[in-house]
Amino acid sequence: MKTIKKHSSEWLLAAAILISLVLLINPFDIIMTDAYIMTSLMLLGLAVIAFGVFVWRETFRDEREQLHGLQAGRLSYLAGGGTLVVAIIVQTLMHTLDVWLVIALAVMVTTKLAVRAWNYHR
Repeated sequence: MKTIKKHSSEWLLAAAILISLVLLINPFDIIMTDAYIMTSLMLLGLAVIAFGVFVWRETFRDEREQLHGLQAGRLSYLAGGGTLVVAIIVQTLMHTLDVWLVIALAVMVTTKLAVRAWNYHR
């Protein structure tokens, strides 16, 4: 319970991100005017920036907390990369590949390699 209270703002930001994404997908066929779409995009952008600030300022008190943070990051990276690969495969088979999926995966892989190389030589 203490952990949930400590990280409640992160949970609220994650919920805001998910709600924005659901609104943009529009699964309930809600009439989405341009104003609603722009509001959803603004909410998504602000929530992602704020969430990024929390992730960037994340601090650990001991090695166990650091290990948990590293595991969360690794699993998030694998889940995101796996999702992008599945989306690329499905869209390629449908002959409608969105170039942004490829760019996102390329940025993830390149950043991972660059940061590891930089940390190794530092």
